[in-house]
Amino acid sequence: MQRVPGAAQAAVLTHADPAVAAAAVPPGQSVVALPMRLACVAATAAVVLAWGTAPATFVWVTYSIGFAHYFLALRYSTNQLRQIAETPQRMVALVGLLLLSVALYRYELTFVVYFGIHHALNEAYSRRGGETARLPAFGASAFVLQALAYVAMLGWNPRFIGLDPAWLWVGFAAATGPYIYGVLRLRGESTTASLLEICAPEISAAAMVALSLFVPLTFIQIVLYHFLLWTVLPLPRIRQRHGNALGEYVGLSVVAIGVALLLSPLGPSSIRLGSEVFAQQFFFWSYLHITLSFGLSDAHPAWIVRLCRGSAPGKATPLVGASYPGAAA
Repeated sequence: MQRVPGAAQAAVLTHADPAVAAAAVPPGQSVVALPMRLACVAATAAVVLAWGTAPATFVWVTYSIGFAHYFLALRYSTNQLRQIAETPQRMVALVGLLLLSVALYRYELTFVVYFGIHHALNEAYSRRGGETARLPAFGASAFVLQALAYVAMLGWNPRFIGLDPAWLWVGFAAATGPYIYGVLRLRGESTTASLLEICAPEISAAAMVALSLFVPLTFIQIVLYHFLLWTVLPLPRIRQRHGNALGEYVGLSVVAIGVALLLSPLGPSSIRLGSEVFAQQFFFWSYLHITLSFGLSDAHPAWIVRLCRGSAPGKATPLVGASYPGAAA
């Protein structure tokens, strides 16, 4: 993640905790993560309400958005790939991740669990100011909260992990203490807007849990929420890049989704893939994407990033969502 320039110096001048200084929203940079996240929650709610009218269509559209997400993740991970290519050890680690992806797909590791870990890590460790790197307990507690929220979104259903629903409340209670302590440490002289930005992932997770209490959510609908989230969150930072970076990103997104739709069962009969083939490809690339994200994304604990790339988060960050793109630079 990109660190705020001069954070340590600001801490010295104000006698504030460096983590607090770094948490402040940089001058001239608007707070947009929370509104964008809540907009994704609202969009997901609208799709869920309409899902019953054409469930198969919504599934294929979700898969198509996912293919675009995976393509853009690789497109904007060139810095990470360059870092990995610098040493044979990192290349071996990358090849190991590729082989692991194939093995996980081949032996059908429960994808619901694997995706849940990926989603929770992305949400917990993709904060813009690097708060989770400075306060590891804050990152760990945020991860636990995100993981439990994910289980709650699935309808408090313990079947895929054998967990009694009562333990979810115990987990929420145990993780809330360290999380609140971390927020209080970051509060200092930070503005309310800064704190809302820091807590945006947990606020949006709470909104999704609240939605699930009124409208049962399926796994693929939660996946759609993840895709929507990491499609729009990079937009503010991309706008700060060189001339036509935003246009390039939007154009690539539209083209990638369009191509995937053409190849999906919704496409023309002359080129579309069969339902089973398209679904198998989606899950294969999903396993590959999630597994590679451990090596290419900064949205993970610092020790994972160091293990895979030999550098701390923030040395080379991607443009698009935490999946690798989530920790946008």
